Amino acid sequence: MMDVQYKIIGGDGAEYGPATLDELKNWIHDGRVAGMTKVWRSDLAIWTPADRYSELRPDLAILHAAASAQAARPCGFWARLAAYILDSFILCTLFLMVWTPIADSHHWTMPEWPQNTSDAATREFVKQFQTWSQHASPVLYPIFLIYSVLLNGRFGATFGKMAIGARITMLNGAPIGYRRALLRWLAARLSDLTLFFGYLLIAFHPEKRALHDLLAGTKVVYNR
Repeated sequence: MMDVQYKIIGGDGAEYGPATLDELKNWIHDGRVAGMTKVWRSDLAIWTPADRYSELRPDLAILHAAASAQAARPCGFWARLAAYILDSFILCTLFLMVWTPIADSHHWTMPEWPQNTSDAATREFVKQFQTWSQHASPVLYPIFLIYSVLLNGRFGATFGKMAIGARITMLNGAPIGYRRALLRWLAARLSDLTLFFGYLLIAFHPEKRALHDLLAGTKVVYNR
């Protein structure tokens, strides 16, 4: 393969080359070569579309993904809010399924808001709620993490985003994978800490990206 040379028929109908494989790949990323561009390879001595050559397919796929990413429509604030609400309902259901037997065995109950709204009663409620949260958080957050990272890493969407026909991608349209899904989940906790301003950013950002999307290098778009 080191001595193999290539030629192409450009968009103007002219012949260009010879070129090495690396040079041809650069032409792909420069937009000079597409899947249907006629390419001649010296060891085969025939003209055939570029996407017929296995050594060119990965670069052509990247180019195609980039073009698709540019054409994909960003998912806006209200649609993502609807997905968030649906995911929250699913997470609450999963949490209760795991939490209820644990809480029952330890006699941990969520405190009720006091009918007496005096300062002392309110402080006691807050104290009890903090105690309950300390017990519940080690159960809730692992469920939340596994749900988000597993689904987003595998499918690019949680059930909420699937329901609205959206997915999370890299900026070039590529799948995010599990590592990026984990990074995005951690970044989303910063959006929580900003009193949800990180989520409100979706409404104002030109690409409808939240704070955690900006930090993780991702975006949410509609499926085509």
